[in-house]
Amino acid sequence: MSNSSNRQRPASRPSKSVYRARRIIALVVLAVAVAVVWGLVAALVGFVQNTFGGSAAAPTGTGPVAVVACDAKSITVVPVVADSAGSSKSSFATGVNPFFGYTITNSGSKDCSIDVGAKDTFYKVTSGSETIWTSADCDRTGLASLPITLKAGETKSSAFSDWYRVRSSSSGCGAEQTPVTAGGASYHLTAEVGGAASTDTLQFVLN
Repeated sequence: MSNSSNRQRPASRPSKSVYRARRIIALVVLAVAVAVVWGLVAALVGFVQNTFGGSAAAPTGTGPVAVVACDAKSITVVPVVADSAGSSKSSFATGVNPFFGYTITNSGSKDCSIDVGAKDTFYKVTSGSETIWTSADCDRTGLASLPITLKAGETKSSAFSDWYRVRSSSSGCGAEQTPVTAGGASYHLTAEVGGAASTDTLQFVLN
C-alpha cells in the first residue's frame, strides 16, 4: 500500500488577480478588433461613394446665399381698382367706394427681395395733371414693413383698401376730407411699391 504522502496533489486554482488580468486583456483585444472592423467598414463605404458618384459634403460654416434687393427696373407694378369683393371694376355707383390694390411681378431673371408692407406702399388718384388724393397724406404712424422674396417671373397680388371718394391734404386723407366730384367723373390710379412705381395709370369712373 502506497504512502498517502505520495499522492498527486490537485493543481491550485489561479488567484482572483490572475482572473482579473485575463478579463482585462480579453476586453482590450475585443475593443481593438471592433475598432479595426469599424475602420475597414468606413473605408469601404467611402470608397464605394467616391467610386459611384458620391459627392463631398458642403464645407461647414457656409450659409445660404442672401437674396439681393429688387432693382425697380425689373419690377412691374399694375394698379387694380375693385369692388369690396376684390373683383376688378371700372365704374362705381353713387355712394359706393372703390377699393385699391395692385399686382407686382418680378420680370427679372433672378429672385429678389422687395418690401410690400403698408409703410412702403403708396396710391395716388389723379384727374388730368392734378393730384386729387394720395396715401402719402394719410397718417402713416405705425405702418409696418413686409420684405418678401419675389421669385423670377413670379406675380403676387395685394390686399385691397377702400378710398372714401375724397380729396387728401396735409390735414389727412380720410372720410372727413372734402368729397370729390362724381356724376360720371373720370379718375386715374397709380401705385408705388417698395420703390417701384406703376408706369401706366388705371382709369375708373365715379357716378
